[in-house]
Amino acid sequence: MAGSESSQKVIDHIVLLKVKSDVSSADVQKFIDGVQSLKSIPGVISVTVGSTFVEEWMADRRDGITHSLSCRLKSKEALKIYQDHPLHVKVKSECIAPILASPPVAIDYESAVVLGEG
Repeated sequence: MAGSESSQKVIDHIVLLKVKSDVSSADVQKFIDGVQSLKSIPGVISVTVGSTFVEEWMADRRDGITHSLSCRLKSKEALKIYQDHPLHVKVKSECIAPILASPPVAIDYESAVVLGEG
């Protein structure tokens, strides 16, 4: 059975990160807390962040990516506000940049929301 599609478009901002292997668990938690605080920026619908994983039944396609974050926003205009917002700038410089082994990969796209059955 097909999911339910909304006519409303949203913007998804996805960032793939390679975190240094010697980063402390406290610094990883600071990163997670910082990213989660971005939910308070106007126009942000939701924020998710976490470590990547591979189960034994999965092929490892991570290419060194250790963490990912996703931010769903109401519009392209909200993305612009988010990018320039002082909290976002602070989280990037104080919580994300110091733990990175290499520059992150970031993409943005617009789509309709399609909800699953469960």
